[in-house]
Amino acid sequence: MIRNVVVVGLVSAMLAAMSGSWFASASEGSAGVYAVELPIATSGGEVRLRFDVAAGSLEEAEQAARTAAARLAPDAEVWPPSSASAAWQSWLWQWAPGEIPVPVAYNPVDAPPGVGPAAVIAGLQAWSSVATSSFRFRYAGITDHTASILQSGPDGENVVSWASLPCEVGCVLGITSKGAAREVDMLLNSNPDAVQQMGTEATLDWRTVILHELGHMAGLEHSCPAPFGPCTAAEATAVMYWAYTGTLRKLAPDDIAGLAALYPLAGPPLPSASPPPGATPALTPFPELTVIVERGWNLLVLPAGPIPPVAAALPCIEALYEYRDEAWTAWIRTVTAGLQGFAEIVEGRAYWAWSRGSCAHIFP
Repeated sequence: MIRNVVVVGLVSAMLAAMSGSWFASASEGSAGVYAVELPIATSGGEVRLRFDVAAGSLEEAEQAARTAAARLAPDAEVWPPSSASAAWQSWLWQWAPGEIPVPVAYNPVDAPPGVGPAAVIAGLQAWSSVATSSFRFRYAGITDHTASILQSGPDGENVVSWASLPCEVGCVLGITSKGAAREVDMLLNSNPDAVQQMGTEATLDWRTVILHELGHMAGLEHSCPAPFGPCTAAEATAVMYWAYTGTLRKLAPDDIAGLAALYPLAGPPLPSASPPPGATPALTPFPELTVIVERGWNLLVLPAGPIPPVAAALPCIEALYEYRDEAWTAWIRTVTAGLQGFAEIVEGRAYWAWSRGSCAHIFP
């Protein structure tokens, strides 16, 4: 069993947009995002916590990680960090075939403005769309449980949740946990001081953070040994690269190869996630329809049928607009049924949607 402390760094201006512990600072003593792994002993057994920490040095990052661990699990014993990471190494254990698809639930309490279930669903869908791998996530919806790296201990549910963690000396951005129990949880820092800790005005893109962390939840280590290198160009562009290099919302070939190595196909290949040239792009290679809505205007393909069930599943949508008979017509949430411009969604047709926030849903 290998214990890791992995230094990761800020190669672009900051964690300005990217699902674990993959960043390294540009240089020792400068502001950057470091990755620290701390094994802790709890009443439920050993648990590994992987921290992403915005700090001025590795020492500050380790101090911030230990402070956060003490706050989250005050009765736990924190062991000394160790030293190795390896490409294509599974992080402690892999999910068994009978556990796939792995359900992941989301608790939005205390989430920063604009960060909704869409960020989690987008990451789950990305890792579930690797046609050369048998691995799949399943979105389990909203939960009132919190990540079990808190004092509550394993609860049998894989959860992404938020908590405010201190930012006085270094600032923990996210933590992923893994222990003997067949459960993995992710805790993200809702403290608004997290961005200011980076010494930059760039906006933190939580979708990118969550995408990398979900790779760890799937069982992947970093795409390149860190900080020992050298790393190939393919490894350096991966979501699971040990150093942050900018906004990444799609898996790179290195990520796809790593997931396929851990979870190879047992039968014929699944439908390709990339349609052939000239084909109409599919939203997903699976029977489900994943709809992700961001704040503002969205161009969406929605499930056919009456609007009310769709509107109930996507509560952030305020209005839908359709161009019909050389004129725009609308469905508006606050308007009574008899006054709506239309009440049915046509299969395959795209609609403009105005949203007051972010929300998402996977339609069967």
